[in-house]
Amino acid sequence: MNEQVKAREIEDAKKAKIRVSGLTKQFTVHKQKITAFKNINIEIGEGEFWCIVGPSGCGKTTLLRVLAGLEQPSSGTIEIIHKDMNKPLNSMVFQEHAIFPWMSVKENIAYGLKMRKYPKKIIDRMVKEYIEKMDLTKFTNAFPHQLSGGMKQRVSIARAFVNDPEILLMDEPFASLDEQNRLILQQELLSIWESNRKTVVFITHSIDEAIFLSDHIMIMTAHPGKVKSVYNVDLPRPRNMAKIRTIPEFNILFTKMWAELKEEVKQ
Repeated sequence: MNEQVKAREIEDAKKAKIRVSGLTKQFTVHKQKITAFKNINIEIGEGEFWCIVGPSGCGKTTLLRVLAGLEQPSSGTIEIIHKDMNKPLNSMVFQEHAIFPWMSVKENIAYGLKMRKYPKKIIDRMVKEYIEKMDLTKFTNAFPHQLSGGMKQRVSIARAFVNDPEILLMDEPFASLDEQNRLILQQELLSIWESNRKTVVFITHSIDEAIFLSDHIMIMTAHPGKVKSVYNVDLPRPRNMAKIRTIPEFNILFTKMWAELKEEVKQ
């Protein structure tokens, strides 16, 4: 191996934020082993936005939970670079909001910062910033029962970002929203991400959403889930959904991905 190639490999290794090798997850149900996903190998770079797409039941959510440390893998390895020990490694946003019903919007967003004992002035400044970014100013003192589903997810996203994690894990956060709110929140999520370039792993069933948001898209096979293919999304940023759909490359990528997914959905 020449020195130039070796140097390039070292540089690439430094850029990797998440490296997954041979990852498999099995559950035991009624004394039978069920494989959720099998032999996953991926490398996610620092600051990249990845989407994972696959048929229902292929193990997407379980994979995300393993990456979050909420589940342990049955075999394989996960290497995650935690650069700043003063920051949380990851935050997770679920399909259904996980905000506290007894707290106001402001209190929910501030919760993680309070637990880490940030000074009040800093908490107030950071919370105000994300309340404004997520267009929640009018609802600062509202409680969850007073909010729509879209507003609740705005609070969940604001709370995840305000904690300044190195990695953001998102499990179909817009799946239960109507089309209008979904498009708006996709755009707002991208705007926030463009400003700080967190490493994001995002689960979705929507090909449109995956192409619009991501740098890379991993397609999983039908159960048990394996990596079927990985697509690079070389579309210009910043992105606008109305404009990006007019780009030929968007439609070419959509057609290729749907052809692969359709095969798996029929399994």
